[in-house]
Amino acid sequence: MPRICPGCRQRVTGKCPTCDQTSPRRPRQRAGYGRDERRRRADTVRVHVEQHGWMCPGWQKAPHASQDLTADHVQPTARGGNPAGPLRVLCRPCNSARQAQLDTPRLVGVSVTLVAGPPCSGKSSYVREHALVSDLVVDYDALAAALRVDGERYQHLDSHRPFVCEARDAVLDRMVLGNHGVRRVWVMATAAKRAVRESYRRRYGADVVVVWAPEELCLRRAMGERPQAWWGHVRGWFEQYEADGRDEIVKQVEAL
Repeated sequence: MPRICPGCRQRVTGKCPTCDQTSPRRPRQRAGYGRDERRRRADTVRVHVEQHGWMCPGWQKAPHASQDLTADHVQPTARGGNPAGPLRVLCRPCNSARQAQLDTPRLVGVSVTLVAGPPCSGKSSYVREHALVSDLVVDYDALAAALRVDGERYQHLDSHRPFVCEARDAVLDRMVLGNHGVRRVWVMATAAKRAVRESYRRRYGADVVVVWAPEELCLRRAMGERPQAWWGHVRGWFEQYEADGRDEIVKQVEAL
């Protein structure tokens, strides 16, 4: 049967006279699907069956019995997910439907807005003015406070940072999974770099709003309301900021 030679990419029948004689054909292997990854996925399915039986949690449908369960990344690697990141179990048809939907940048029925801007620019006030009670709000400061015994929002502990970041990512990963009633999501982040804002567009189909306030105003607020470390955070944001014509700019010029 005719085939494409993996070496020279020419159409040949049988052994390629130029490539196969010197370079034996090797089986192709998809990135991220080596022996260790296949074992990890099989273990994930096994644990799921031990805990829940042969049940698919369902993708935008009710849970149902299935003997054909598979494990796949919660956040696909093609959309910026970690190859060693968490897996979720679905039946093969549900997983295929989920993958087809994730190939579309915007999540069906859910709008995601990234509210970016320098510290003390008024991002929290902007979200309070526009969000509904039923909306999901993902705020690093609020998550950091929730993981502290004293509830302090602005004295961030370096030792807590990995846990706060993983908690934030877990909320967004769960949002991607569907099977919830949330229709609007607001994510607050400084996101000075264009690449950071682009990652939210690519992963979640997010709209980006940059709440802009003059550096002097942000510094004045930081000096009056935040720990001293925040003064450097404000200056650093303006030094690192990269504009993007796709961002919606909301200017704050007065004290909130």
